[in-house]
Amino acid sequence: KATIDRLKGFQVSDGGFAYWPGQPNANEWGTNYAGHFLLEAQKAGYTVPSMLLNNWKAYQTKVARQWIKGDNGSELTQSYRLFLLALAKSPEMGAMNRMRVQKSLSTASKWNLAAAYHLAGQPEVAQQIANGVGIEVSDYTELTGTYGSGIRDQAIILQALSIMGQKAKGAPIVQAISTELSSEKWMNTQATAYCLVAMAKY
Repeated sequence: KATIDRLKGFQVSDGGFAYWPGQPNANEWGTNYAGHFLLEAQKAGYTVPSMLLNNWKAYQTKVARQWIKGDNGSELTQSYRLFLLALAKSPEMGAMNRMRVQKSLSTASKWNLAAAYHLAGQPEVAQQIANGVGIEVSDYTELTGTYGSGIRDQAIILQALSIMGQKAKGAPIVQAISTELSSEKWMNTQATAYCLVAMAKY
């Protein structure tokens, strides 16, 4: 409840969320991440102010429609945005279709997109995307942009597999995430949170 209330101070005039409270501009990955939290909180039975969520959806829809492939994680940010809009029962089909025909999408982006189609009521398209992509990702650590890592991207894939009902295919990822969470190795907030969300969904 405290976090939902605190996020009001992060939302800027266009509906996105700033990285720090009081900043004038939205941070695209932070907007995704905060919105994901609000959707999961609402699903868990917490009261999320409708204006907070509706303004977020309006911002996400506008940015999704305007997106042009760039660098610095913009592709993964867009695929996450499209997944979240579908999770919020407001899929942006035009943007999803445009992204689907993009060449050289990353593995995590493809799985986000597959999950978005599944949630949007098009499981056949979701399966077509899934058939052409594996579950292996290279290890990396990103300190800005999407704050990503190999294990965070594995969690994205596991989340998609769980949503699509393909839990057997996700078993190796579950083992990898479990090993990582149980180790003494440092994990950033993004990796830890996403791993826990994915494991819970599985």
